[in-house]
Amino acid sequence: MNNSNHQASFYIVLAATGADVQETSRWYHITPMTSSKVPPGTRSHYTVKIIDTPIPDFVGLANITVRIISPELKSEERHVLRLRVEPGIDQVPFKVELNAKRFQDYPGQIVEIAARIHNTSRHMITVMLSCPGIETWITKSPESMRLRPNCWHNILVICEIPADLSLCRSQDYPFQILAVDADGHAHTANGTLEVLPMGYFELSAESTYLTIPDSRRWLPDRHVNATQTQFYLTNRSNLKDTLRIAVPPHAHTGERPHDNDFSPQVTLTPDTVLLEPEQTRSVEANVEVKRPWLGWVKTLLVDVSAHSENTVLELRNDTETLQVKVFPIIPRWLQAAVILFLMGAIAGFWFFQTYRQHHRQLVNSVQFNGTGTRVISGSSDQTIRQWQVNRRRLRPTRDTIRLDKAVRVLRYRPVDNDQLAVGLENGEIQLWNLRYLSTQAPRILLNPAGGQQGELDDRVMALSLSTDARYLFSGYGSGQVAQWYIDPDRDNRDLNPLQPARQLFIPELAIYDVAVVDPDDETLAIAGRYNKLLLWRWSQAKAQETEQVPLSSGPGAATNSDSETLIAVDYPTGGQDDYITSLATAEQQPFRLATADNQGRITLWDLESCLNSTEPCTVLDQWQPDPEIAIRSIALTADGCYLASASDDGQLTLWPLTHQGRRLTKYLQGESIKKLNTRLNSVDIKALETGILIVSGADDQRVRLNRMTPQQGICQ
Repeated sequence: MNNSNHQASFYIVLAATGADVQETSRWYHITPMTSSKVPPGTRSHYTVKIIDTPIPDFVGLANITVRIISPELKSEERHVLRLRVEPGIDQVPFKVELNAKRFQDYPGQIVEIAARIHNTSRHMITVMLSCPGIETWITKSPESMRLRPNCWHNILVICEIPADLSLCRSQDYPFQILAVDADGHAHTANGTLEVLPMGYFELSAESTYLTIPDSRRWLPDRHVNATQTQFYLTNRSNLKDTLRIAVPPHAHTGERPHDNDFSPQVTLTPDTVLLEPEQTRSVEANVEVKRPWLGWVKTLLVDVSAHSENTVLELRNDTETLQVKVFPIIPRWLQAAVILFLMGAIAGFWFFQTYRQHHRQLVNSVQFNGTGTRVISGSSDQTIRQWQVNRRRLRPTRDTIRLDKAVRVLRYRPVDNDQLAVGLENGEIQLWNLRYLSTQAPRILLNPAGGQQGELDDRVMALSLSTDARYLFSGYGSGQVAQWYIDPDRDNRDLNPLQPARQLFIPELAIYDVAVVDPDDETLAIAGRYNKLLLWRWSQAKAQETEQVPLSSGPGAATNSDSETLIAVDYPTGGQDDYITSLATAEQQPFRLATADNQGRITLWDLESCLNSTEPCTVLDQWQPDPEIAIRSIALTADGCYLASASDDGQLTLWPLTHQGRRLTKYLQGESIKKLNTRLNSVDIKALETGILIVSGADDQRVRLNRMTPQQGICQ
């Protein structure tokens, strides 16, 4: 009824207490929905039809609020009705609800699912409960419940997600809480259990150490440039995922990472892999490298990485490093063989050159020329070689003299050093003109005790020339001493054999060395067996005759005092195995004489007293470094300030001396120049402004040069 003074329209809205507001219009129907405007005092009729219970599954009295609303009057009127809802014939007298629709947890964890059930009837009922969907995971759940009328009852379902990742993939698992009564009425509550991702992915390699080629590396094969290996991608999780495997940029490193020609090319098949949980799949890797022809083994490092499209789980060992050893095409053994062959060829060439340049047998005699720029050497290999002095080494020249007998001793002609006197094994002495080696044959001096040329058998042991180069003295193993007159005006082309000017013969006294002494060159020092040291005044001997002086009392006795030309120097007596092995003189000190013997003794003498009077010769200094080691050769510098000695044990020693001919206190033991593992046979010394040069010849066929720095305070 419109009780207002205006026309107005009306509509009606019903609301049930406890009903869902959004579901209000679904349980009733009104006709018409809205009336037209009616004048004041006019009545409108509406029909309300209830088609469902206002509250789902509700049985009993429900309060219904009827609202009459007029938009024009801007007012409403309310009325409350009581509606009795009776149970229907097919209506379920209970309902099940979940406290939460969605649950989530990790494998191996326990999940509590809370629900409740409402008995909407007025009777006590019993229901059976189950959880379809996850029933195998349920560890605790009520199987049946008695429900009091019109009451809510709580339900707690406990389930355990399996720890085995293969049994619980990471996904949504729908489930239901199902309740069924004795009459077959059933009601469900739907939910979702999400199993979260758990586990990891892993990359591994069949082998990270590869070789190219991988077999038969000892054979040349330029066609093999690749090798293969397998990578394995393993899914140790409950998540299905896709993995990609690739070689990252700039992943190639090694001995020559900048050389693109030798960078490895890696092909992966397949490069994308779909992995199910607990599944392993393989990826074949083909590594190809351009191999060098020569060289050593190259080690290249190649990184191969995997990554997952799903970043939730860990990718363990996501990078594997391949160590690729690339062998050259030519195997190392063949390279080594070629290198050894070349080295052998070089060594052979060097040996051939050495064989040509050096002596092939022991060196018996060496000497400097007057300026110290050249060295001459004679050997048992029947050759004479000349050497150029270059700082600390000797450079062989091509002027090699080849003979038919072993060379025992040789000496430069003191004047100009243009001629060479050579004493041979068979007693022959040859004079060579060094200026005409290639055009002239040598002049021959025959051994006075021998026969015709080629039939000589008395070994030349020593040679010495006077300072004016007019006289040559030779000593022999038989005890023979000869003086030869070398006429400088004689035509070099005159090859007729010379005859000795004077001769001295001392039977049983093997001569080891001779040396011209005194300022007038009229005395010859003779040293040899039985430790004999004699001074021969050859100028008092008759020319063209042989003076024979026997040993008065046999070996070791003093020389016959009846001889007017011989002076016996007081030297320690020796037996038949004792020898004075070497003599040395100083050009600037003509009375100075040095002797050495095979008992290791070195003696410095002043001969002035015994040459100019009847007094014995003066011993200036005497020492014996080692009585068991023979001193094989000695040499004095021209000023007499240095003495060099060479011994059988390979010891080369320098002895600095005072002006009086004694060892310096500082050098009583000498200064060791070199210690060799071979016997030294000959030594010579030359003092220059630039240093002291010492040359030696040894049993090992070598001629060696040593340069020493002059000592301060020598010869003062």
